Amino acid sequence: MGDDDLAGLRATVLRNTKVKGFGANHNAASAIAEGDLFAIVNPDIRLLASDTLAQIAVMEWRKPRPALRAPIVIAPDGTREDSVRRNLSVPNLIRRARHRATGWETDPTAPGFFWLAGMFLIAPLDTFRALGGFDERFRLYCEDYDFSARWRIAGGRMEVIQGLEVVHDARRDSRRSLRHLKWHLSSLLRVWRSKPFWKIVVAQRR
Repeated sequence: MGDDDLAGLRATVLRNTKVKGFGANHNAASAIAEGDLFAIVNPDIRLLASDTLAQIAVMEWRKPRPALRAPIVIAPDGTREDSVRRNLSVPNLIRRARHRATGWETDPTAPGFFWLAGMFLIAPLDTFRALGGFDERFRLYCEDYDFSARWRIAGGRMEVIQGLEVVHDARRDSRRSLRHLKWHLSSLLRVWRSKPFWKIVVAQRR
């Protein structure tokens, strides 16, 4: 996006006095945000179309139920990223590690639970706030799973915006950094002890 694309936008910069996690930073932003929609966007996201924000703005976000949406996320080489994922269970993680396949783990139009990875999410601001935003006890990993699970349990709909693509230059730090790996494992353990996870598991078995 160039300067012309940003003309007329008002921006407020929040500067932390100490380092905050992914969830805490977005919750702080949501507390002072204005307007109807709230976007969660990683800094390594690149928009492909100059009218991306305009396309998002004209969509219906509240009927029949509040929508949590994400664009199609692709890697710099053009392959589809795994931004639509199965439930974060141990069998699904093992399956994912064995196959190392790119692309979505499941079809977002099919029945059943899926969750949207947090590199680019858009939600009605009031619904994001009503759900309490992200759980700040997570550290960099799995906040998006927990939020997707709570969104679905609360009756919201989750959708991929077909025809809208963004590029994500993923770092995959947990595969190279021991500190990030520890954060990842800690977040997984927190997920597996959480009520939202087990509510999803029980719902899938009915």
